[in-house]
Amino acid sequence: MATLNYWYCECNDDSDCYSIIAKTKKEAVAQRTQRGEDRFEAPVKKTINYADAFDLFYWATSEGGGRGCGAT
Repeated sequence: MATLNYWYCECNDDSDCYSIIAKTKKEAVAQRTQRGEDRFEAPVKKTINYADAFDLFYWATSEGGGRGCGAT
C-alpha cells in the first residue's frame, strides 16, 4: 500500500476562501502567512493510504474528501 502525505490548513472565515493544501509544512506556513494567519487554522499533517493509481484518483475526486473522509 502506498502513502500520500500533505499539509492542510483549514479556512476559518465564511468568505470565498479555500483551505490551504501543501507538500511541506514550510510551504503551508508560508501560504498561511501570505494569505492571512487569522483566516486559517495551523497546519496539520494528513495521510492517505491507497492501493494503486486508480484508488488515489478515487480519493482525490470523491465528494467530501474521499471515501468516508478517511484521510488522517
